[in-house]
Amino acid sequence: MKWAPLLLNAALLAVGICGGSLITRLYFIHGGKRVWLSSWLETGGWPIIFLPLAVAYYHRHRKKGSAAKLFFMKAPVFAAATVVGILTGLDDYLYAYGVARLPVSTSALILASHLGFTALFAFLLVRQKFTPYSINAREREAGG
Repeated sequence: MKWAPLLLNAALLAVGICGGSLITRLYFIHGGKRVWLSSWLETGGWPIIFLPLAVAYYHRHRKKGSAAKLFFMKAPVFAAATVVGILTGLDDYLYAYGVARLPVSTSALILASHLGFTALFAFLLVRQKFTPYSINAREREAGG
């Protein structure tokens, strides 16, 4: 019973990782021109996730009035999350731009080499040894 969620997660990750880039490429092959839309959807479903957050704030504002907080975190944490979010958005935009311009075979080779480069630079830059835990962490990181 413990293996069922793990296997389901692995299957969904495999389909999502392999199919996501192919569906994105299919969008651009069939006339899709909106690189920004693709990058927004890659960034955590940006326009989709904004709606529930806005509704939640609206309900909180109706109950508490002007005392309702817009953010629940401290300013330094919010600033760090903002910087990471902007960098992630830039990364997703560049990824969508590359998928729009590169053939599928070239894009697949670049994406497949991501895990190897991550492992190599982790070993070279921080001298991290390869253990089962570090290999698992890199696989999970590459999977999203």
